[in-house]
Amino acid sequence: MSNCEVQYANNKDLKFEDVQILMDWLKHQPHFPPLTENQVITFLHSCYYSNEATKKTIDNYLTVRKICPEFFKNRNPSNTDIQSTLNLLTIATLPKLTQEGYSVIYYRLIDSNPDKFILNHVIKVFDMASSIIVKEIGMVNGHIIIIDLHGYTLAHIMKIGVLAVKKYMFFLQEALPFRLKGLHIVNAASLIDTFMALLKPFIKNELLETLQVHSGNQTLFKIVDKSCLPIEIGGSVGSVIEMHSELKKKFLENTEYFKEEEKLIVDESKRPGSPRNEGDIFGVEGTFKKLDID
Repeated sequence: MSNCEVQYANNKDLKFEDVQILMDWLKHQPHFPPLTENQVITFLHSCYYSNEATKKTIDNYLTVRKICPEFFKNRNPSNTDIQSTLNLLTIATLPKLTQEGYSVIYYRLIDSNPDKFILNHVIKVFDMASSIIVKEIGMVNGHIIIIDLHGYTLAHIMKIGVLAVKKYMFFLQEALPFRLKGLHIVNAASLIDTFMALLKPFIKNELLETLQVHSGNQTLFKIVDKSCLPIEIGGSVGSVIEMHSELKKKFLENTEYFKEEEKLIVDESKRPGSPRNEGDIFGVEGTFKKLDID
């Protein structure tokens, strides 16, 4: 059986007719690149099998990838900036799903030197890891992201551009084809007020309701069982530092995949009606660049 046939067999809510309607719709979008049936299924699943939501998500995905080259271009894993960032941080997909069937994505610095922290590179690597997750396990019930601020200092926070956060949070919530079920911040300590002031304005209400800051691990364990978490925060699935070498290996193994993925962008010159631009999507002002900290 093909991968698509497996998905139809395993997901009672996935209807062949819905996928074919979307495939036909794509044929009438001259500004879109070709998408495979499997890609369409992934988008449809992420949108809880709503065709109209899927159309909007696909458009957002292809458009944001075009207008944000700082995140979505030059994604060869052998590039110096990507290799340097992979030595700076880890993004581990933990090996055990939660009891709800959610995957757990865990982010943590390996090297806490703020001089090496370049936000656009960090976002690019985070998104590349997310692309691998979508490719390999995208059809799970949902995904939980844990951001571990261990090793962060005010110097790191001062290097975070608000515009970059705004752009990627839009992409994460409105375009990336996976079901984001929760966002958890751990080891925040004295930085939490500043960090949350940066993050909160760009989080949709549905996700904001699931966002939690944990001063200790016990509150996290009530939501994500410790058997699903790494030893770095009191769990038992192993060390993310040990998992990190697997992540670096996967990046290199997916070199051709990332190369092909860069073609998944709109051609605004062919869009029926008015083209979309950065201002239409993000409502951004050119001077809105950095977080102001009193």
